[in-house]
Amino acid sequence: MTTKFILILHLCMFEGEPNCFSSQVTKYEFNDHYSCVRQGYMAAYKSLDLLTVEEINNSKLAVKIECKELKIKGKKI
Repeated sequence: MTTKFILILHLCMFEGEPNCFSSQVTKYEFNDHYSCVRQGYMAAYKSLDLLTVEEINNSKLAVKIECKELKIKGKKI
């Protein structure tokens, strides 16, 4: 059984009770958690560039990363 990790980015609002209202499964697939987390922080940083400073400040926006572990049956490639 092979283990892979997929990267999911969540756009969250931290005004009052935290609320993640948008999620995006990225095209990235990783062989280990470390690689997923490193890419996740880089992707989160880049995704904030798509928003204005006012949007981020007014809504207390942040990007949460998730590295979801997948077990894949079959031969190791």
